[in-house]
Amino acid sequence: MISIIHTRWTLLKKQWRSLLFWLLLPIIATVIIIHITSSIQEDSKIPVGIVMEEHTSMAKKLAESLQDSPLIEVVKVTEQQARTMIETHELDSAFIVEKGYAEQIQRGTRNHLITGYRSNLSFAYTPVSEMVMSYVQQDAGKSRAAHTIITLAENLEKGSPFTYSEIIAKIQDVQENENLLRTAFSFADNSHAQHHNEFTLWNIWGLWAIFSVLSSLMLSDWIIKEKNSGLLPRFAFIRFTHKSYLLQNLGFYIMMQLLFDLLAVIAFRILLDETFSWRFLTAMAMFRLLCSIGSFLLALLFKNVYLYYSISFAIVLFLTIASGAVLPVEGLTSRLNWLVHINPLHPFLSQEFWNPWLLILFSITSIWFFKGEKWNA
Repeated sequence: MISIIHTRWTLLKKQWRSLLFWLLLPIIATVIIIHITSSIQEDSKIPVGIVMEEHTSMAKKLAESLQDSPLIEVVKVTEQQARTMIETHELDSAFIVEKGYAEQIQRGTRNHLITGYRSNLSFAYTPVSEMVMSYVQQDAGKSRAAHTIITLAENLEKGSPFTYSEIIAKIQDVQENENLLRTAFSFADNSHAQHHNEFTLWNIWGLWAIFSVLSSLMLSDWIIKEKNSGLLPRFAFIRFTHKSYLLQNLGFYIMMQLLFDLLAVIAFRILLDETFSWRFLTAMAMFRLLCSIGSFLLALLFKNVYLYYSISFAIVLFLTIASGAVLPVEGLTSRLNWLVHINPLHPFLSQEFWNPWLLILFSITSIWFFKGEKWNA
């Protein structure tokens, strides 16, 4: 292995610029995109319509909570105006606060309180609707707490000294003073992420994962280049086989990329205030093995490096759209649950140790290595 590392390092010293570029690409690209979108979102907001069919204090408070969001520009419209403006894409989406909202909340009903409208281009509908429902859940929780307090007071003291409105007002006062609720706004599912006060448009590790796939694919082009270099006949006079040589070089690339993955963790902790755990680091290592082995096996199928590049970029584009790492796909996966199980990025984004794709790639690699292998004397 030492001789492999020495040989590979000798070759890479002539290509250190491109090597360093692809190794640092996931870190640099993610940081740049996050900082650019953060600066843009300060000056731009998503137009969302709200139709107020009820004008109680609770309904008005819901509208005010939405207006306080730094990412949403709330436009008060009628239902007909909302439909027209969504069709002409003047609004991303719209939400109707149904008549009887406060009354149903007080009764403990949480169904059919808010009606949402969206179009095929309503890219922010999912996170905004989740935000709206979180405020509805707050109202429902406060109402349930008020009823519980009144019931306990009546059972213990034969009468409550506080009214429903007074209890709700007190709960609201405590919530505002103690900052009990912290919300993270994200276009991608990141259930294990640390919640901050600021809003982010992107899943940071989702972006990093996509660029890491691209980086691994680009770094694996050495397999095709050496295949076309006339190196193969020399292995008849070398003590190890060509397949063994390839696997040892794969191990070298994996170790090198793992070091830069650790650098990504440190950089994101300093620059983006991201937190991590040992569980996350393990999932990250498994994801690195998935990327490196998958890129290795793909490169073995090609003899033309330019065709390999084309297929690699197509794969990255497909993963960007379909994996949910960058763009939201909750609406699709809720109908087609099997898409979650075949998504190769899902275990990493969910911080899971087990990745069925990794087992598949290990099996394919074993079959490739032992099939037709000839050992040199």
